[in-house]
Amino acid sequence: MFECFKDKVFLSKFLKISIPVMLAAFITFIVTFVDNIMVGTVSNEAVSGVYAANEVSYIVNLMIFGVLEGAGIFIQQFLGSNDTEHMKQSFCYKCIVCILLLLVVLPLVYFFAEKLIYIFCYKDINSQAILKEGTDYIHIVMYSYIPYAIGYIYSTSLREIGETKITLYASICAIICNVFFNYIFIIILDKGAIGAAIATIIARTVEMLILIVISSIKKYPFCKNAFKNFKCEWQLAKKITKIGWVLFINEIGFGVGVVLQSMALSQRDGVLSSISIVTTISNIVFILIQGLSVGIGVMVGSRLGKGEFDKAVDENKKLMFLGIYMSLAIGLILISLSFVIPNIFKEVTLEQKELATKLIIIYAAMLVGNTLATTCYFTLKVGGKTKETFFFDTGLMILLYVPLSWVLAIFTNLNIIWIYIIIRGIDFIKALVGIILVNKKGWVVNLTVGQNSETNT
Repeated sequence: MFECFKDKVFLSKFLKISIPVMLAAFITFIVTFVDNIMVGTVSNEAVSGVYAANEVSYIVNLMIFGVLEGAGIFIQQFLGSNDTEHMKQSFCYKCIVCILLLLVVLPLVYFFAEKLIYIFCYKDINSQAILKEGTDYIHIVMYSYIPYAIGYIYSTSLREIGETKITLYASICAIICNVFFNYIFIIILDKGAIGAAIATIIARTVEMLILIVISSIKKYPFCKNAFKNFKCEWQLAKKITKIGWVLFINEIGFGVGVVLQSMALSQRDGVLSSISIVTTISNIVFILIQGLSVGIGVMVGSRLGKGEFDKAVDENKKLMFLGIYMSLAIGLILISLSFVIPNIFKEVTLEQKELATKLIIIYAAMLVGNTLATTCYFTLKVGGKTKETFFFDTGLMILLYVPLSWVLAIFTNLNIIWIYIIIRGIDFIKALVGIILVNKKGWVVNLTVGQNSETNT
């Protein structure tokens, strides 16, 4: 149980890879947190409107993540087999599918985002004000998806080869820009939610440029001369697509499920701002998830690429225990701060602040279940077990989380607190299913076997 702490070589390798990712994730969390705090100085309707709009952005971000996942798995395993040529081709594949995705997503968001935001707020007494704030915000912040997607192509590729410090530096610059321009546009120029959207675009653009410039200067293997001979062999493209499309559908399904859960809770009057606060705070879990996912991807994925299956299983087990201990520590920190955090949002009502405190405590206390389920998901994913990940992630979301959320919110008189406890409790069922799937070891495979590597450089 404590072997993860006794193995100094393993621990040192994990910390070297994951700490920069966790810090970058924490900084990203702070950016969102600062956005919500500054928007919170405008009005309660602005907080609710921006929250509803960000649920749309959340789905888009998951879609971007989804189209890149398949290629990312191959970059991790090509790293282990030292196949730099096919690493480049996997990077090119990322660029192609991301461009195609943006061409579809941007028009859809522009024309349909308002209708989605309306579903969140139509039962609120101030629904029209919330709808206006959210729509104004989304119609500007949607343009940040472009630099975000391009930057994410580079940041994920860097993480997949274990170069995580650059993403940290880029995130630090992004938060500085975000805070500065939030202050300028929201406080000084009094632009409200629109100002927050403009600041987000600037911050994302700066982050993207830093990632591109440093990656080009350092000539990392995934992008060195990649655009001079921009291609992805059909055989490799088929392999990536075969795995990637299921992961993409899974991310969309899971993201839609999360939003539908939020919609279900928002059917109760006077809870939207509380949910917004809790959602913002719960994003702290991405610090843990991103660190562990990169650890699993780089450490376990490279072992699989080398054919070192026993070491892959051993390191994966240690990473799962690390996730448990880290989630317990983070949960305690969140609980200790739960009475302080809601008070930062000045324009939110006292009742919603009190509700947010209780929900934060519940989330923190049950964080270990969510984290364990997540590590199981990434373990299955790194071995290319897409059908299992789809059932485990989207399947359980559709079969359990979403229906239960709506039934409890619409057809019962249960307090919102008890509804939230029941929904979060499902994470432990999901974790149990994940452990069973991981223990079967169907994920212990080398995906690079059979790939022509004569063009290695």
